[in-house]
Amino acid sequence: MHRALLALLVLSSPALCADDGWRRIDLEDGILVEARDVESSPLHEVRASTHSDSAPETILAVLWHHEEHPRFVPYLRHLEVLEDAGDERLLYEQIAIPVLKDRDVVLRVRRSVDPTTGVVDVTSRSVSNEGPAPTSSFVRVKSTAGHWHLVPVAGGGTDVTYTIRTEVGGSIPAWIVNRAQRESVPNGVRVMLERAAQTLH
Repeated sequence: MHRALLALLVLSSPALCADDGWRRIDLEDGILVEARDVESSPLHEVRASTHSDSAPETILAVLWHHEEHPRFVPYLRHLEVLEDAGDERLLYEQIAIPVLKDRDVVLRVRRSVDPTTGVVDVTSRSVSNEGPAPTSSFVRVKSTAGHWHLVPVAGGGTDVTYTIRTEVGGSIPAWIVNRAQRESVPNGVRVMLERAAQTLH
């Protein structure tokens, strides 16, 4: 069941805590994983940071090519672009989770590129009043917010930071959700960056 949760989630363990609440959880394959508490919630916000040899625009192209995500993102069984306004989209996703009931979510996603610095931001947030209505076939994810922050490096490549906070719905204990998050966030970053690296060859 632990691996099954990796599609949606992003463990906490004692560590040094920075002034802004972030504490180091793990460092694996060059990806730093941090977590911090969320007010009025037992679930954590999680952040993964690393460096990629790919340029920000290459990574953005992968992030924004939503139709291809089900081909390589684990457990993402269906994704539909409901609205496309250029730099803003409305998405509907279905996530297959073995053992547990499948989840679905409606997301509003935005992208921006700073013309002066080249910094790229892609944000996503669940919405409750748009997209398909909830059905008994899925547990609707009602609260999730993610943020990709891509900073070009003078020597080449990109400093990548991905932050996410998710309420997965249902009756999954918070400690299981937090534990799964330890692996899901860096895994999500890894698959996106590997996909970006493939486009260079």
